Amino acid sequence: MRIEWLEAFQTTAETKSLTRASEILNMTQPALSKQIRNLENDIGANLFNRSSTGVTLTKAGELLLAASKEIIKEINAVKKAIAVDQGLMGITIGAWPSIATSYLPKKLACTLRSDYNLKISHSYVDLLAGLNEGSLDVALFDEKGIQHPYYSTFVFSEGFMLFVNKLHPEFGNKDSVTFDEIKEEEFVMLLETCDARTIIQHAFAERNATLNISSEIEFGHSILGFIEANIGISILPEIFVNGLSPNIKAIPITDFDIQRKVSLIARDEQVGKKVLAMLK
Repeated sequence: MRIEWLEAFQTTAETKSLTRASEILNMTQPALSKQIRNLENDIGANLFNRSSTGVTLTKAGELLLAASKEIIKEINAVKKAIAVDQGLMGITIGAWPSIATSYLPKKLACTLRSDYNLKISHSYVDLLAGLNEGSLDVALFDEKGIQHPYYSTFVFSEGFMLFVNKLHPEFGNKDSVTFDEIKEEEFVMLLETCDARTIIQHAFAERNATLNISSEIEFGHSILGFIEANIGISILPEIFVNGLSPNIKAIPITDFDIQRKVSLIARDEQVGKKVLAMLK
């Protein structure tokens, strides 16, 4: 019995269609049918009832489907464990754009054999979904108030700053500002689904103020483009200070002491500890 036979069987069982399964597995339908026949020969039983409308599981197929999920899960876990022992090979890390572009490259640049994958998302909801689905092995986000069953550990925290063009008529020449000075301003902000935006909005609400938004932008680095052109100001996490244009100024907000606390969350504790060690 080969793992690719089980994967072909499982995908076909879940889609109830040889055509759809072959598309997902990126193989021809005859090749998929051959893998399933090989598995049926190895098992010694028919696994599907075939008809013009698709396929349904036989009793033997139902028994194998339940077992195949655990078999594939265990084999993949062993593969990942071996990969981790050799470095980050094959590990998929999910993170916010700012962490993916500013934090992780510096931390992992000197890691030997660091053939890892990186997926970017704007919201912890998507990152948590990736962990749940198994498309992510590790994710980095603020887990405050979030319930999940995975291994997690604190990595770092950061504050928020006011980002303006140095030619901005009101703030361009300031070295610090207070919350009262900026609370009535309009800001270019990240999307509502972004964790940083949520933290800022809650902070405004706690101070009985409304966050006034002139524009919503998907990427923080795109927001910096607006500021570079002097057509907006923003409140962003401290991490955006890295690699700023000479035309942009990051100004501390003296009485706006909110923090984004970033944790590492991993499906497997050993994988999480290995990645954490490489971030130290």
